[in-house]
Amino acid sequence: MRIGSKHLPLKSLQGFEATGRLLNMRHAAEELNLTQSAISHQVRSLERALGRPLFAENRRRLVLTPDGERLLGAVQQGLELIAAAAAQVREDTFSSSLSVSAPPAFASQWLVPRLPRFLDLFPDLTYSLIPTSGNSLKDLPRVDASIVFNSAQFPGMRVEALTQLDMFPVCAPNSVLGTAPMAPEDLRRVTLIHEDQGEIWARWFAAVGADQTEPRRNIFVSGTQAALALAVAGVGYAIDDGIMGAKALADRSLVRPFGQRTFAFGSYSIVTPPLERVTPAALAFTDWVRQEISETIRVRSS
Repeated sequence: MRIGSKHLPLKSLQGFEATGRLLNMRHAAEELNLTQSAISHQVRSLERALGRPLFAENRRRLVLTPDGERLLGAVQQGLELIAAAAAQVREDTFSSSLSVSAPPAFASQWLVPRLPRFLDLFPDLTYSLIPTSGNSLKDLPRVDASIVFNSAQFPGMRVEALTQLDMFPVCAPNSVLGTAPMAPEDLRRVTLIHEDQGEIWARWFAAVGADQTEPRRNIFVSGTQAALALAVAGVGYAIDDGIMGAKALADRSLVRPFGQRTFAFGSYSIVTPPLERVTPAALAFTDWVRQEISETIRVRSS
């Protein structure tokens, strides 16, 4: 392939993709079953062909340049398209099975209600869903794809960010005091619902620059699903991320009494084997989840 008057070394793209994703040439070499010097040569040859660096000078760790980040995204999309197209050539592409793991709250609140749409696309696919909260490779079950929260300890695997989470208070419409948006000090007159020991609410108060208010009552539950269910029932105010409570926000079972005040709280990612080992069904599932997440965000923002 030519760029201007120079040839682009296509065989170097896979080495660059692994290095850019892992930010470690040794791990990239292990993933591709090559030597570290071979990976280094591939990256350097690609940089020479492009006439600009793809990694910044940094003795402590690899850092992509802006040009490197842009190229990495394009290369990853291209490799995915090639892998998906090759998979579709096979007659039995989706006549096999797919196993997925996900955090229990994400699985029950977001994934399961949308899952029939994916299953309808591939009627011959055997599907397994395993709830898990693993935050490193050794904690995950042996599955084709894993959805993980706020974790990145997966050397040798392909990790793709799905969405950043912005947290904010929610309540039933009839629980709003006065006219929204409310003020943080209004919470002294309500019940706060906690899915932890109070840390998430404390972070919200800090994020909006308000002193933490002692509410009329505190209720502590075991997770997001229970907290949102109590909020929908009008018991009090919970914290949501817009993903778990997307349906309730869309149908106005829950509202945001403080308007757009939010704070960042991690992200969801999907973990699969590297491209040469990922199954066609896992590629299709990854693409579908990405599209569904985008639609959730679009509806939430509209």
